[in-house]
Amino acid sequence: MPESLQKLYIQVAVALPISGTFTYTVTGELVGKVAVGKRALVPFSGRKITAYILRIIPPEKRRGVKDIISVIDSYPLFPPQMVEFFEWLSHYYLYPIGLVIKGALPTGLNVRTPDGTRMPSKGWLDRVGLLKMVFITVKKGAIVDRSLFDRKRSPCPPPARNASQREAGGSLSLRRGGRARNEDEFLEMMIKKKGVSLREIKNSFSNGAYLVDKWVTSGFLKKTRRPVVRDIVDETLFISTKPPPLNSKQKEVVERVSEKLKGDSFFTYLLHGITDSGKTEVYYHAARSAKELGKQSIIMVPEIALTVSMASLFKARFKDRVAILHSALSTGERYDQWIRIAKGDADVVIGARSALFAPLSRLGLIIVDEEHDLSYKQEEKFRYQARDAAIVRAKLSDAVVILGSGTPSVQSYQNAAIGKYGFLTMPKRILKRELPDIQIIDMAKFERSSAAQDESIMSPPLKEAIQENLTQKKQTILFLNRRGFSSLYLCRFCGETIRCPNCEVSLTYHKYGGNLLCHYCGFSIKPPNRCPACNSQDLKPYGFGTQRVVEVLEDLFPKARVERMDRDTMRRKGEVQQVLKRFMQHETDILVGTQMVTKGHDFPNVTLVGVISADLSLNYPDFRAGEVTFQLLSQVAGRTGRGNIPGKVIIQTFNPSHYAITATKDHNYKRFFSQEIALRRQVNYPPFSLIATVRFLGNSESKTEKIATHIGMKIRNTIKKQSKRKSVVEILGPVEAPMAKLKGKYRQQILIKSRTSRYLNQLLKEVETFSPQILSSSGVRMIIDVDPYQMM
Repeated sequence: MPESLQKLYIQVAVALPISGTFTYTVTGELVGKVAVGKRALVPFSGRKITAYILRIIPPEKRRGVKDIISVIDSYPLFPPQMVEFFEWLSHYYLYPIGLVIKGALPTGLNVRTPDGTRMPSKGWLDRVGLLKMVFITVKKGAIVDRSLFDRKRSPCPPPARNASQREAGGSLSLRRGGRARNEDEFLEMMIKKKGVSLREIKNSFSNGAYLVDKWVTSGFLKKTRRPVVRDIVDETLFISTKPPPLNSKQKEVVERVSEKLKGDSFFTYLLHGITDSGKTEVYYHAARSAKELGKQSIIMVPEIALTVSMASLFKARFKDRVAILHSALSTGERYDQWIRIAKGDADVVIGARSALFAPLSRLGLIIVDEEHDLSYKQEEKFRYQARDAAIVRAKLSDAVVILGSGTPSVQSYQNAAIGKYGFLTMPKRILKRELPDIQIIDMAKFERSSAAQDESIMSPPLKEAIQENLTQKKQTILFLNRRGFSSLYLCRFCGETIRCPNCEVSLTYHKYGGNLLCHYCGFSIKPPNRCPACNSQDLKPYGFGTQRVVEVLEDLFPKARVERMDRDTMRRKGEVQQVLKRFMQHETDILVGTQMVTKGHDFPNVTLVGVISADLSLNYPDFRAGEVTFQLLSQVAGRTGRGNIPGKVIIQTFNPSHYAITATKDHNYKRFFSQEIALRRQVNYPPFSLIATVRFLGNSESKTEKIATHIGMKIRNTIKKQSKRKSVVEILGPVEAPMAKLKGKYRQQILIKSRTSRYLNQLLKEVETFSPQILSSSGVRMIIDVDPYQMM
């Protein structure tokens, strides 16, 4: 059959907020270009739309099926193995599959046409990167007479040669006459290297541009432009290329994982390794085992900042076979990394939750470090849980999963306890280091005393410990999970706080700049002179944040070098790495920060950790409050005592007898888990149920409440229609959300609990079906969040 008469059908997902997939025909010369994972340009509702090819369907007679316009890519953006994974994500999290894929792919793939239509660029994967650099090379055919590199000055400069002579490739004169002092060194470098970037030449020679132009003109060198892949790990930590010897527990874990990797089948391990037990080295050896078997690995970390240390270790040992993926990369950087991965140039991909979507075709291992961390849950638009999704991707790829943590999530530990996951443990620190001594300070005693006002921030024992640490030239980390100078700005006469007009929260006072700021919507004002409620002028900041802690430290310890690490101070790209680098090099004595300082960092000179207030997370209106508190305290405590000197931790709290705090003091995860799991079972919260929230946001408080009530009744009526659902599904609400107003929107929510994912998913799909008619023209928006981690 002539190629022009050939015809295929393809199933595609369009990059629009539309559920389901669509069928198109492919004819003529495009038949040979289509492949799963490529993009196509298709006609859709009178527009040209990007579509992702999911399947090639055998020919069959259908009417009304439109032809695609073009195939955009010459190489697939993702392997066929990922299609089923994208479909699962769309089904489970109720998000259009086209937008799932669009969100997974790197940004920067689309360009604007002259008429304003948004359409993709062609052939993106044929290029090595977005960035093109000038390279200088010795011209082909040029013959170098090495004897001409003598130290005798010749009376004349290199003769200019005409084009025919240069093409003939005769010997080129390199005599020193009229040459710069560093010209021999420059020419030696050019002859030795196959190609040198103009940037490198200019960095090496102050007159580099002159030298290049001179020898290009003479016909000895030539300029070319090449696409290059950016090295995105600019700040790397020095890590030995030779792995340290493993202890017996590490060896045991690596051997068990390696055996599973050889089996070519899906399996999930929970690795409970306390802080500083050597989990990172286990990750390296597991990835090496996968590589030796011809398999690829994904290593996920909860914070973008943590990719620096992880990538440094793997790049030192895997060289250029490591790729990095996370949202903080520039468009070009992420583009470059995606290209390398898709072309098979990486054996290990490291990054935050978006690394889960790396287009690996030989995936054999997924490691989720600090698997308990809440950062693995995406809270905007596509609300997926990367840890849980990683397990599904591994299952679909017959890969092995390692969920690593010193403080495992309650769900994961329960899955290990019932045998759903394999269980690996590393209960001791490496090199026989001792666990830090933890001291609990009851702050209520100091509140009742006549102590100085700053003792509400730092108790005498904590101040004494900091002073002792400074005297001994050791470093300190202070943790407070609240930014700003003061948490409240209130009237001392009537007690009214200055609140955000857009959100149901108090504004935080930031001393530098003198503003009251909302940390949710960004609203900012100068502190008012009078109380808006009673007109009193007696207004004052109360409470404290990291900014206030730094000021107190500077007053108490004027010679100490103090730095702060939170979202307010880490706005610029690379700033986190710079702060950590200064701390690692002991250019900082005390590091004050939010939970950014609690995760994964290894500072051997830190011998003291202070927790300013353990109660902030404990008093959070969420069923996970105890779990989050235990994890935060245990993780930040683990930052100390990683050198030759045992560490010390001081935790300040008004709830010294709470089980999460006492379990932290005793380093006793099992005791914490037994008490926490009993509470979860009693109220039927995860892991004993699956949950989803249906949230309503509107400009009108009354209309939002009315819509929520209407849909709540419809949900209950839907459940009544099937008697089986009554015993497995529970509906709570609608009620006003704990944060009743946020970013100008009034908020109501319904909580759904279900014993099975099947019933929960069926019910939520029915809600999606009947709700548009109720929501129409109401001005109220509905958001469904499956497995929510933000209950506010």
